[in-house]
Amino acid sequence: MLPRRAIIKVVQSEFAAMQPYMVQTLREACLIEAIAHPGVPIVYESGVLLDHRPWFAFEWIAGSTLEELLARGAMPALEVAGLLRDLLDILEHAHRRGVIHCGLEPDRVVITTERRYPLCIPDWSQAIAHDATAHLPWPISERSRRYRAPEFTQHAGGNCEYIDDRADMFALGVIAYRALTGGLPFAPDHGAVAFVPAQERCPGLPPALAALIDAMLAFDRFDRPSAAEARDDLDALLEMIPELPPAVARRRAPRLAIVRDPQEVVLLDQPRSRRPRWTPDVHYVETPQVEIKIVEDDRAE
Repeated sequence: MLPRRAIIKVVQSEFAAMQPYMVQTLREACLIEAIAHPGVPIVYESGVLLDHRPWFAFEWIAGSTLEELLARGAMPALEVAGLLRDLLDILEHAHRRGVIHCGLEPDRVVITTERRYPLCIPDWSQAIAHDATAHLPWPISERSRRYRAPEFTQHAGGNCEYIDDRADMFALGVIAYRALTGGLPFAPDHGAVAFVPAQERCPGLPPALAALIDAMLAFDRFDRPSAAEARDDLDALLEMIPELPPAVARRRAPRLAIVRDPQEVVLLDQPRSRRPRWTPDVHYVETPQVEIKIVEDDRAE
């Protein structure tokens, strides 16, 4: 009865006997709900059919994909910086809640004017929690492989020990590189893969922006910045530019995150400390015991 346009995702009957795919469908709904950011769709309902196939309904996002925009060619550096910052805002929010996208591509980013946030990532079908122990062996096309971090190839077989939030940073670096130069960062060279720095492909690029993108494309994941670090660097870069085009200036306006408590409002643009990078041996888990401990410490003081 409500005036909503929704997408209903349901497991196909031929996959009904495959338990991992059944669980992943419900997991995707739970992860999207847990992110709770205006740059991701709203989950309306989730359930199980009579034949035990899971399904969920979520917000239909109207707009063109980033792939359609990139197909037109290279974009100005300031527009790329604003686009990159908005995507980092979504990813940082998801990473802080322990969600890794694992499949970021231009055709999974929607540019919309009908929502209060300019971008949306509607597809989280390959997302995992940061403490996951196994990753589904999703079929990866040659086109999608261009945006996958090296650790997906190095540690094939569904091992999530080496997959963390920096895999998303690599994919975002490829997207930013393509937006700036119109091409991909890795070119074939005598059967090997040779990296072409962004500054060489685009000499007029601001050095700070080129250095950030090159760092996001580092082969070693420990050399890549986190989403919070990259966003801080972009904030500093944009602050050094006295006059910005209207499209970029609008992106600099404070935005609100959707939170569990309607009475609680969190400004995403408030200064925050940079969180440490995740490692396979460190898990960030919020528990009631932690909250109780904090209350006890406050009372002790």
